[in-house]
Amino acid sequence: MKWFALLAMMAAPLAAQQDRLGWFRHDKFGMFVHFGPYSMLAGEWKGQRIPVGDNAEWIMQRFNIPVRDYREMAHGFNPTKFDASAIAKLARLAGMKYLVVTAKHHDGFAMYGSRVSQYNIVDWTPFHRDPVKELADACQREGIRFCVYYSHREDWDHPDGYGNHWDYDVSKKDFPRYLREKSLPQMRELLTDYGPLGLIWFDRGIDTREQALEFVKLVRELQPKCLINGRVGSYGQDLVGDYQNMNDNGMPSGGLEEYWETPQTLNQTWGYSRFDQEWKTPANVVQRLVEIVSKGGNYLLNIGPMGDGTVPPPTVAVLEQVGAWTQKNGESIYGTSACPLTDFPWGRCTVRGDRMYLHAFTRPAGGVLRLSGLKNDVRSAYRLAEPGQRLEIDRKDDVLSVTVGPRGWDEFDTVVVLEVSGAPQTDPPLVTQGSDIPFQLDYRLAVTTGRAIKRFNRDGGFHIAKWTGPEDACEWRLLVSQPGRYRVLISYTAPRESAGRRYAVRIGDQSLERAVVGTGEGYHYREFDLGVVELKKAGPLTVRVAPVSAGGNLMYFQHLVLRQLSGVAVE
Repeated sequence: MKWFALLAMMAAPLAAQQDRLGWFRHDKFGMFVHFGPYSMLAGEWKGQRIPVGDNAEWIMQRFNIPVRDYREMAHGFNPTKFDASAIAKLARLAGMKYLVVTAKHHDGFAMYGSRVSQYNIVDWTPFHRDPVKELADACQREGIRFCVYYSHREDWDHPDGYGNHWDYDVSKKDFPRYLREKSLPQMRELLTDYGPLGLIWFDRGIDTREQALEFVKLVRELQPKCLINGRVGSYGQDLVGDYQNMNDNGMPSGGLEEYWETPQTLNQTWGYSRFDQEWKTPANVVQRLVEIVSKGGNYLLNIGPMGDGTVPPPTVAVLEQVGAWTQKNGESIYGTSACPLTDFPWGRCTVRGDRMYLHAFTRPAGGVLRLSGLKNDVRSAYRLAEPGQRLEIDRKDDVLSVTVGPRGWDEFDTVVVLEVSGAPQTDPPLVTQGSDIPFQLDYRLAVTTGRAIKRFNRDGGFHIAKWTGPEDACEWRLLVSQPGRYRVLISYTAPRESAGRRYAVRIGDQSLERAVVGTGEGYHYREFDLGVVELKKAGPLTVRVAPVSAGGNLMYFQHLVLRQLSGVAVE
């Protein structure tokens, strides 16, 4: 009975997390809004310009602008052309389902009517309006889920906040006092005064896990259904939020098994810069959205209003064209999941139940989409835009061909629907061998079982973790073309408490069992030599890594390398 109770206690937080993630997994596409006094500077301070490609919203720190001078500048912030209704409507028309606005960025200025600090847009400026409240109301009218960004660690205005080393003596900072006096109380205001929030988007991590958990506890108490992003905690520690963020503008090269989001900006900077006119095209935005969704993630695309509140006209033009595509093709995005087939020269694929959506970014030769590896029978194929017009299907051996023909190609992305028998099924990926190139086995082509999952964070990169018992494993299918002797190397990082735990690396019918070496806290990967194995013949081979017995998390696994020592075949 005690065992079942323990299992129930362990399962309850996971079930609650999955419930919170439901809307997020469905909605896929959101708008990020970076807006603050830095928008008025537009990338320039006293003749010094933020280079295109750098972040204009960081101008205070980039040029070490004194707090007194930045505050004086902020006194004149008066974005009279700010129109929350127009922004929320633009998000809806673009096909975006949630909106995240910067309630406080690193400059410490609150873009809402904070009672904690008078350094806010309502009390400090002639604007005397609350853009966060106006956006919350406008999002409700437009059916957009409202969310807020809050920089909980970085604050260049507060003497005890993180990041200002030019006005304040770093050795005298009392960071816990900043958390008590400003950061946590402002978080309470946002969670209390602005209605139901879809998520809190924290940034820049925080020093300790205990500090991160203070924010998690506050969110869970006041809005239990509100999501928390992965940057609430330290980049060098395990995830304490509900989902993980990629690097800014980042993209995983393969599927992950924790939910994730890519934040990207529409040009090169997040806050407005008048010097940055390098706008992404509508085709680029559509194709990035599709690629992210096809790999199992969400796309959070940023806009930066100008200092007077105007959304730059190129932003509006791009998002309107993106919206024209999503209105016709939304079925292939919302509520879909990653596709088990990945490598197409013409585009990507998303999945919903027994439907596969083939996204053709380019028209292949002859107008024929070819894919291999699909094990299901295909019942029919048609363009999403023309469901009544069936397309010709041909199957030879492992290759499925769908003839789309010369007409009906979309300039951004042509979507073809395959109706198949059941959820799409494929064989596990195969790792092939090149001449003089070792087998390098990492998360990308691994198949995990049990609780072992593929993960990411800013410091740890892509890795596999959460394996606690022999049933938690990762496996690879290899196709050996060069028999011989191979040295086996494993790269991982492991906390000290994992030291001594046993794990086994099984390569075909050979097994190497070793004890984990503790590498300390954080993601400091080390490579260990496990010895030599002999692969006696060419052909398929399975490699498996797993704990020998039950216990805590085994390790944070980075890769396994099989490096050939001799190219001579073994008789």
